[in-house]
Amino acid sequence: MRLLHTSLVGRWVKGRKYFCSTAGELTTCRELTPEMKHQLERKWANRLGDNRFDPTDTVKPKRYVLAMFPYPSGNLHMGHVRVYTISDAMARFYRLNGANVLHPMGWDAFGLPAENAAMQRRIPADTWTHRNIGEMRKQLEMLAFSFDWEREFATCQPEYYRWTQQLFLQLYQDGLAYQREALVNWDPVDETVLADEQVDDNGCSWRSGAKVEKKLLRQWFVRTTAFAKPLLEGLNDPGLEDWKDIIKLQRHWIGECEGYAFELPLVGEQKVKSVSVWTSDATELEKALFIAIHPTNLLNTAKHSDCLLENVTVKNPFTGELLSVIVTEAVPFPEGCETYLAIDNEQNRLLADKIGLKLMERSTTKSISGEEIVRQAREQGIGGHPVSSKLRDWLISRQRFWGTPIPIIHCPNCGPVAVPEKDLPVQLPSDSVGVPLAQNEQWLRVTCPSCQRPDCRRESDTMDTFVDSSWYFLRFLDAHNRKEMFDRALAHRLMPVDLYVGGKEHAVLHLYYARFVAHYLHSKGLLPTSEPFKRLLVQGMVMGRSYRVASNGKYIPPAEVEIVDEKANKAVERATGEPVTMLWEKMSKSKHNGVDPLEVLREHGCDALRLILLADVAPTSHRNWSEATFPGILNWQKRLWLTMYDFRELRAKIDPSSSQPPSSEAFSEHEHKLWDARNYFTAGATFNYRHSHQLSVGISKMQGLTNAIRRAPPEVVAYGRQYERALAAQIIMLAPMAPHFAAELWEQLATAPHRLHQDASNDSGLHWNGTVFDQRWPEIDEEFPLDLTFKINGAECCILKIPAKRFNQLTHQESLDLALRQEPIVKLIGKRPLRTSDFTLYPSCEAILNVDLDRAIVEPGDDDAQSAKANKREKKDKKAKKKKSLQVLHIG
Repeated sequence: MRLLHTSLVGRWVKGRKYFCSTAGELTTCRELTPEMKHQLERKWANRLGDNRFDPTDTVKPKRYVLAMFPYPSGNLHMGHVRVYTISDAMARFYRLNGANVLHPMGWDAFGLPAENAAMQRRIPADTWTHRNIGEMRKQLEMLAFSFDWEREFATCQPEYYRWTQQLFLQLYQDGLAYQREALVNWDPVDETVLADEQVDDNGCSWRSGAKVEKKLLRQWFVRTTAFAKPLLEGLNDPGLEDWKDIIKLQRHWIGECEGYAFELPLVGEQKVKSVSVWTSDATELEKALFIAIHPTNLLNTAKHSDCLLENVTVKNPFTGELLSVIVTEAVPFPEGCETYLAIDNEQNRLLADKIGLKLMERSTTKSISGEEIVRQAREQGIGGHPVSSKLRDWLISRQRFWGTPIPIIHCPNCGPVAVPEKDLPVQLPSDSVGVPLAQNEQWLRVTCPSCQRPDCRRESDTMDTFVDSSWYFLRFLDAHNRKEMFDRALAHRLMPVDLYVGGKEHAVLHLYYARFVAHYLHSKGLLPTSEPFKRLLVQGMVMGRSYRVASNGKYIPPAEVEIVDEKANKAVERATGEPVTMLWEKMSKSKHNGVDPLEVLREHGCDALRLILLADVAPTSHRNWSEATFPGILNWQKRLWLTMYDFRELRAKIDPSSSQPPSSEAFSEHEHKLWDARNYFTAGATFNYRHSHQLSVGISKMQGLTNAIRRAPPEVVAYGRQYERALAAQIIMLAPMAPHFAAELWEQLATAPHRLHQDASNDSGLHWNGTVFDQRWPEIDEEFPLDLTFKINGAECCILKIPAKRFNQLTHQESLDLALRQEPIVKLIGKRPLRTSDFTLYPSCEAILNVDLDRAIVEPGDDDAQSAKANKREKKDKKAKKKKSLQVLHIG
């Protein structure tokens, strides 16, 4: 090894001596060590490309890549690192493909955890929150995530929640935000209202664990049911990609919109002002005899059953009739409902008679159509929108202090009055520590903006934090706009989000509320599409190994466990010898199975941590965190480093004045193999990045290219143009996942002596004067044959190899004509008539042509036995085909 400096420090690694320069001469070191990884990561920390979205650039295609923003707890966990590693890899991939990428980051900063922490420490919640934001931002920057930090915001900043309040007021003015009495879920520990979905199956709070109580409170709601049917139909949007089972979850939440809900007013002075009824046929309101309620309904204060509620009467706004209310369980309540609209029929008259309700003979009135009833209901703001019986409006009221204040003033003269837009934001008191807004008299007192009465009171409820996150993706478009929520023209250019990355735990509520807001704003012409997220990547959790004592279920730390048989999952507690159950579970402190990502970063480096999280399993699958998986990635990094070192060493020995590339057949053959490997593995990795998002498979493809490169003999390393191109492609494809490492490898490639591709004017398209992030994603050579897979009834039958230039121009009809001209395919089809066909082209990657044929040919007059015989023959043919390898046809 050549020693370029006198200040070299010698170390031994696994019996082999290497030298590493303390002056930073990384190219003199043949063995890659953790210290060197940290050294090169420090070197490239602030030189990994421009991460800012350029709003003035309208030439490049836009890509909006968004990862769900975190709650600022103060510490990153492995789940955070995984989701942001995925989004960052995709953002960097799109930039290398010439896109103008928006990849922002912010903070979902309101909520109970900050309140509770602030009260425990006797400090303001905003102080606690911003301290945590500072800590987490440092940690995110250590991991080299390419966020556009110029667009950063926190939902607790007045500059942000001013526009959340504006959104509320828009909904309020459009009749979509309203207040009414409701029997709510009350958490007695956190002293706040919980939505139904925040109560677990045991009736306990999702956060405090307390047994939830029922309490009657006047609450604010958002009428999401007004958009129920568009939200349900929006799930059929062909533009939605990779939503998969999320569509099923959303469908189940919304339900089939097979009827209508109506809020019917109660007569008289009562705390509860209306009763909600659902019917599958709006004309039933014309035929209503009475209202039946379940014994658990809040109107049944006495908790009796099978009785008539005294002094409780409902007015039918469509006929003017007064309807009595009975308590019973003997009616077919619609799913999710505690009320039943009893129409005039014999069964309901018998029930009324049994309970003692005397029904008056109904006078014949003019018939009202269902359309008219629905129209009147919408005009009066009492329902009439298509909705399922189980879907409810969004309860947004919360009773603590760390949330967006609801911008309403309660005036004894005017009633609820919207805060004028010029007075927004209604700010939280800055010095309050743990005092709910309802108890902050100084903050509550206000003058009515309408009649100027001085003794009015602000609304003391704050909004559910889901309101803040229901539109945050729009604020990132225009994060510092002081005049409006976002610029409409910019929204029409950048929405929808191209790729949304996040956990499945938000697949119902957050996505439902965000979709509602987008549908609402689209209806007002502010967004180009009603669906806000084009493509979803729902990542799996990072699971840690936990240990539970079998006899008592107690979780114990790994240090207290002795593993008897890893494969058989057998372990015992060291102290007692009791059997221990080994599980893979979501990481948590209580289970002693958490892993601090910063510890892994300190030991193995940032890029190794990123690669470890992306390797082995698909992003959508759970990742079992085990150090047993580390060697594969760590060794791959070492092999890449060694490859670059050997390349530079061999190139340094070339004498350009006398040495010429070998002209042997073996040299040409190796070069062709490298040409083939570069194209093949590039096509595969491109597909895994761009189309399938199987980034773990993409890593496997890149490792395949590494193997092909390392098989090259020394003369090919020294003189091979294809070797050089393959090495360049390898580094560029690695860059989105391991940016520091790839940047260093690229610099070493670009500065290698006697490179064969010396400038950007050659056919390689490489730009040697820039960093790896100034390159373009490797392209497939026009002559390289790509696969058109031919299927019959979904079963792969044949592969047509077509040169990339022709392949990328294929249409559905051309591919079908091409396939049907191939004799082997014609033989496979036989006499069976073609019914339909479908074609999918992934440019520069692969294509699939599937034809549907009649399963069997049955001549006229054949009986059932002949049909069965034909089907049996076809099954036998299928089995035989599976045993054979696919035929490969080369098309010129």
